[in-house]
Amino acid sequence: RLSAAQVREITERLLRSTHAERAAIPVMHPGRVDVIGAGALILHVIMERLGLPEVVVSEHDILDGIAYSLVEPGAQ
Repeated sequence: RLSAAQVREITERLLRSTHAERAAIPVMHPGRVDVIGAGALILHVIMERLGLPEVVVSEHDILDGIAYSLVEPGAQ
């Protein structure tokens, strides 16, 4: 879980950082270096507009969901 304050702080840090600084983040996928700041800003604005105090984050992605649906018939 990330609080709204944490999302704001992370967003500001990403937007201030250079391409090289973002690329040097150990867990940063190379394909996300150019877009991660914009994505974080979108999340921040949505949370702010909806008054969301926190967001639940996951290391899983849609591929995990697709794999699960193939293994578990009827999974939604």
